[in-house]
Amino acid sequence: MGEGEVDFVASRQNETIYVQVTQRMESEKTEKREYERLLQIPDNYPKYVLRTDAYARGNYKGIKTMHVADFLMSAEF
Repeated sequence: MGEGEVDFVASRQNETIYVQVTQRMESEKTEKREYERLLQIPDNYPKYVLRTDAYARGNYKGIKTMHVADFLMSAEF
C-alpha cells in the first residue's frame, strides 16, 4: 500500500479481516500510522487495531480497537 503496510490480512471462505498490531499508542504519529493504513483500504471488510496497553478498546472511524488478548480469546474470530 504505497509506503505503508498492513500487518495481517486474514481470509476464511468469503470473509476477510485486516489487522494492525501495536504495543501502545504514545503519540499522534503512531496513531496516524496505524489507523491511516487501514482507512486507505477501499473495501468494507472489518478492520482492527490490536494493542497491548491499558487503553485498548473503542472505535475509530469504523476501525475496532481492542486488546490483543481479547481478540485472540474471542470466539468471534
